[in-house]
Amino acid sequence: MKYRNLIFVFVACFIFSCEPKEDAGIDLGPLPEPPTFELEVLASNPNIIVVTSTANGFFDHVWDLPGGTPNRSTLVRDTVFYPSAGNYSITLHASKEGGNGTSSSSQSITIDQDGEAMCDPTTVLLTGDCTTKCWKLSEAPSSIKVGPVPFSAEWFDSPGLDPSQIDDRWCFTFEGGAHEYVNGGVTFSACQGFVEDPNYPIPANVSYLIAPSGSANSEFEILLDEGSWMGIEDTGPTYEIVSISEDEMVLLSPIAPCDGSPSPGWFTITFENE
Repeated sequence: MKYRNLIFVFVACFIFSCEPKEDAGIDLGPLPEPPTFELEVLASNPNIIVVTSTANGFFDHVWDLPGGTPNRSTLVRDTVFYPSAGNYSITLHASKEGGNGTSSSSQSITIDQDGEAMCDPTTVLLTGDCTTKCWKLSEAPSSIKVGPVPFSAEWFDSPGLDPSQIDDRWCFTFEGGAHEYVNGGVTFSACQGFVEDPNYPIPANVSYLIAPSGSANSEFEILLDEGSWMGIEDTGPTYEIVSISEDEMVLLSPIAPCDGSPSPGWFTITFENE
């Protein structure tokens, strides 16, 4: 009976030329006001800028950070490293509840000198005495945990790893701040449905930065370029360093859903020295 009624409506509209009607009462409203944000130069390193959104009621924050590492971010607060002296424009795009679309605002920042990477104790451990060091996922149980809050394994607690995960390496080079992902020929892709992809597009010319985390869970964090990740594809590009030694590193990262939706929880990932 329902299909018969639909056919009647279709025929009636064909004969009498039905036209769509607009509801004059719908008002999408104006664009929201430009989002506000603050820039803070890190006292210990003038080449590091902390960007913080101060826009109340806004969501879907997207930072454009040309010349910086990372060069794009979706965090409310992030740390950016500018390796070269110069003038840079920082732009924040954000949406607001009740608003019509996304608005943006920009500020300029001047970096007076070229930056120098510091061979501090954390960098020593990460890069192998400030040379190059590669890390792999730990093959011990619980090397990958997922839950709604940091360190939780409520949603997933790995009993072991897929063979295509075991041969992956994430390498950090002190000189030039270069980061390289080596997948051994196949990548275990979370975004494709947890399958092996022999043609995975590996990002090239990726850089990294070690910066203060501003978190109660860690003192420092690793910042990768947007689109880069460690351990699991739907994480990053920011990783809090929970602990690090010569042989083991534990990182904490928000889940980064492949469809770009807001993060629902956290990954705790354990790596070991190659």
